Amino acid sequence: SLMMNGALRLFSATPKKLMPVPDDSDLAKKVRFENCLKIIFGLCMSISVALGLYTTTIFTIMSIYSKTALGMGLQSDYYKWFDACWTYRKWGFLSFLGTILTFNASWILSLILIYDDIRWLALPAIVVGLVGIYHYNSIVGLAGAIIYS
Repeated sequence: SLMMNGALRLFSATPKKLMPVPDDSDLAKKVRFENCLKIIFGLCMSISVALGLYTTTIFTIMSIYSKTALGMGLQSDYYKWFDACWTYRKWGFLSFLGTILTFNASWILSLILIYDDIRWLALPAIVVGLVGIYHYNSIVGLAGAIIYS
């Protein structure tokens, strides 16, 4: 939910209004490019928030039922229920990863759109984002090889 809060604050601070394309061809290229970035930003942001809501809802519901079953002393039923819900845990996890990736993309696009004349400020976010993606992949691969093999 912290990520969704950050995403919504980022959304409110980033310019989103599409500008009309001028007749001047050089300026028209810049305006088209910025309009494309704004559209991609909006898509990434809406996907990030939607996936974040899905992840939060799925894991909250699963946590409530898990604690209820264990609190009632229904350990064997809990194990059955836990095994039966593996698909939802998988989709919740994939949704969480999608939230992270689309939020990172939104953050980078926001920097580019806000700092029009000094777009290089997005470079550290791009580098850290790429390193993060590499590390996310490594962690997921290790979990698959060690835990889920």
